[in-house]
Amino acid sequence: MYGIVQCFSCSRPRIIELKGKTSECPYCGNKDPVKDMKVHFRSDDQAEIRAAFNRFTGFEGSIEKKRARSDTDPYSSLVYRYEHCSSLDEKMEVLSKGLTELYGTFTLEDVEKLEPKNAEKMLKAMLDGCIVYETKYGHYKA
Repeated sequence: MYGIVQCFSCSRPRIIELKGKTSECPYCGNKDPVKDMKVHFRSDDQAEIRAAFNRFTGFEGSIEKKRARSDTDPYSSLVYRYEHCSSLDEKMEVLSKGLTELYGTFTLEDVEKLEPKNAEKMLKAMLDGCIVYETKYGHYKA
């Protein structure tokens, strides 16, 4: 059996198991005897007690996972991921996979848009590391 109680010391609400002798407040550390605590709501069902706790604390909304925006530009997402890579190997992986996802096959000009100074070196390193292969002359794929 679970119950919603308030701490005698800090008055914050919490969920406890009612079968214990004492309950320690996770907020202030005060230990209170369970038999002396006023139980605002009790239930055997954890989902029901959490729903009641949410109502008791004023949080009635549901927690939803954030969804990725569907209207984001795939190219700008690639640029962001590429700029935030910590190593050269990671940059080559992100670049090759990202350009392949966007274009199917990509060219040196596509690499130059993200890496204008070292595009040829980057492409050569990706070829040498077997990260990409040449599908036809001048066209590459991860």
